[in-house]
Amino acid sequence: MKTRFPIPGQRIVRSVIAVWCCMAVYFLRGRQGALFYSIVAALQCIQPYTANMLKVGRNRIIGTLTGAFWGSIMLFIELTRVGGQYEENLLHFLLLGVFTGIVLYSTVLLDIRESSYFSCVVFMSVALNHIGDENPGLFIFNRTMDTILGVVVGIFICSLHFPRLRDRDTLFVSGVDHVLFRKDRQLTPFTKVEINRFLQDGIRFSVSTKQTPATVRELLAGISLRLPIIAMDGAVLYDLNTRKYIFTEKMETDLAALVTAFLNRHGMPFFVNTIEDDLLVIFYRTYPNHKYKKYGAPASSGLQRSSEQPPAIGAGVSASAPDTAAASPEQQTSGGAGVSASALEAMYRLYLKKNVSPYRNYVRVKHDVTENVLYILVIDKKERIRALYDEFLRQPWADRCRAAFDTFDCGEGEEILRIYAASATRAAMLEKLRVYVGAARTVTFGPVPGECDVLISDAGGDIFVKELKKRFEPVSLRGWKNMLRL
Repeated sequence: MKTRFPIPGQRIVRSVIAVWCCMAVYFLRGRQGALFYSIVAALQCIQPYTANMLKVGRNRIIGTLTGAFWGSIMLFIELTRVGGQYEENLLHFLLLGVFTGIVLYSTVLLDIRESSYFSCVVFMSVALNHIGDENPGLFIFNRTMDTILGVVVGIFICSLHFPRLRDRDTLFVSGVDHVLFRKDRQLTPFTKVEINRFLQDGIRFSVSTKQTPATVRELLAGISLRLPIIAMDGAVLYDLNTRKYIFTEKMETDLAALVTAFLNRHGMPFFVNTIEDDLLVIFYRTYPNHKYKKYGAPASSGLQRSSEQPPAIGAGVSASAPDTAAASPEQQTSGGAGVSASALEAMYRLYLKKNVSPYRNYVRVKHDVTENVLYILVIDKKERIRALYDEFLRQPWADRCRAAFDTFDCGEGEEILRIYAASATRAAMLEKLRVYVGAARTVTFGPVPGECDVLISDAGGDIFVKELKKRFEPVSLRGWKNMLRL
């Protein structure tokens, strides 16, 4: 088996340099103070993000000063009480506990709760470990100076960068599936840190995906996207921060009626995704005279098999309907056929998984919904979906629609078919986004040749974020002003 050893990242390299710098300062000071405290403070300040770096440095300094102050007070009381000679007795330990509470309470009064831990560590170092020193005041001074020097070194090293230009005029748009994610649908820590850092540095970055805004929010948790995203395969432009739909491309009412009637004729249940007052509302039909089958929830949903009657989307076929599970694809999509049992089961599993999100609203209805429709979703076995699609293409109104296939969130051998208005395309919504944000140009990243500017054939190895970095902040001496960034 081959073992892959990743190249050390910037945080490791900067940490090594920070340790060397602390050692250099220690020798320049004539080996005064405690090198240990400088190194610890510097390492704590080596953070992925600038805001975190400054926050940790601030907390470390304030915590040290607070702890040193109360340590000095206790030191004065103890040495004055016993005439300049420390004695370890019961009163000392009682005072130690009381002053610990005072230290913590002072961080609350000063609204520096984040510094409470550092304050207590410094206080205990003075009042417990060094109160018996020949010159404990010198320890307090060196402890404070060493921490401040370490923080300064850490912040300086963390703020120093190569000279880079930054392209803030271009809108960079990435696909999600097979571009940002690995095969396990997870972002690597490096990708997450780098994208957030780019966002802090002013990059104009967004994503374009087939999924709903709710799915994007779940998948990209931890990435602070600031621009609206292109979702639902170009049907909407959505702002994740304000939770508003900026632009939408809806089906015309008569077209939605034609599509739903077509699916009903062919015994195919479906979800109708609509926008109602900036809310994603997903409608599904009830099926009268059908017996309910109690499908167990998929293992990944974390739900147990229920003895209660499930929603109608989990219904089985009626007793009088043909056994669509055993019928051929042609029979299963022919007019007058019963509702596909496998499609109902697939829809039920999808419902169980998605309904837990507060950003989706499922509504069961007894009639077809044809207003404010963004797209219609069908899920079933792949061969049935393909047979249905072939029949769909033969409809006289098919050129008014656009269909797309997907296997995201599908079970074994299943496929999703989404039907949109023909005008709902990613390219059209990308142009609207470019104009909306005032970008001069766009650069797109994707996995399909001919559909993007930069082809990402493999989402592994952080290829996307490395390609994005080359284009957003190339190394150049003209970017010398960006070498020091706080």
